[in-house]
Amino acid sequence: MPAVKIAPSVLASDLGNLNCECIRMMENGADWLHMDIMDGHFVPNIVMGAPVIASVSKAVPNIFMDCHMMVADPGKWVKDIADAGGASYTFHLEATDDPMDVVRQIKATKMRAAVAINPGTPASEISDELGNAVDMILVMTVWPGAGGQKFMKECMPKVAELRARFPDLDVEVDGGVGPKTIDRCADAGANVIVAGTAVFNHPKPKDVIAFLRVRCEEAQERIKRERERLANGEELPPSERKDYGDGRRSGYASGAITPLSYPRVYMSAAKREKLRRESQGAENRERPNMASLSGMSSLSMTTAVNGK
Repeated sequence: MPAVKIAPSVLASDLGNLNCECIRMMENGADWLHMDIMDGHFVPNIVMGAPVIASVSKAVPNIFMDCHMMVADPGKWVKDIADAGGASYTFHLEATDDPMDVVRQIKATKMRAAVAINPGTPASEISDELGNAVDMILVMTVWPGAGGQKFMKECMPKVAELRARFPDLDVEVDGGVGPKTIDRCADAGANVIVAGTAVFNHPKPKDVIAFLRVRCEEAQERIKRERERLANGEELPPSERKDYGDGRRSGYASGAITPLSYPRVYMSAAKREKLRRESQGAENRERPNMASLSGMSSLSMTTAVNGK
């Protein structure tokens, strides 16, 4: 899985001191800064734009601006955001009839290309062609354009599905994410975490950023171990078959592993069989089972041992 990245959302910052707020987040361990740009058409609010991005780019050295374009015509603003210093350009799938054309425009500017889907859009709307063309997929865990919404846990299966289909791609979550909800996101396979008020409004943002990072890295290690066990035909020990239940603890107090962390949820039967065959193939290449070769012709035995 790709590296964990924490991207505080500046929409939750003191916008009157935006440059200072961005510097504060970078000094407290943020990898990226998530810049929400709204045009008043795709969503009802109007927030920021290319001139603001350019101002931050000049004031904050080495900043990586993850530009989330909640706009009705995403292709219109690609060049402006690139010229302003944007590093990643996320457009909404729902805002265009030709997402591949938008990706081509973004790539032409050397920015990273990303596509976002709203809570009501199924992951299946991301075609294989599009998923393989972008650098990141953003799964919205609230409806875009309005603050104060609760995290939508029902979006997590989409994260798990996209992680399964695109194992090396950055998968981002945005909306209501913080210490109380990070476990669900991490266990589903998200590796880019957008958090707003949970970071900006905390007296020790460095601790929150570190906590979010650790929970994601721990989840990645669990997923890795589980996949290795699955490849070897092993079952998960009962002690690790934990689930959230009524009255569950979450966030700082949580040690739960959700079902979404199980590789059986991530992988189809075909993917599991492919993984099993690859695992067995690696073992056979290292140590051929000579007993199974008995009765073969010399040519067949040579072929089986040498793999030629």
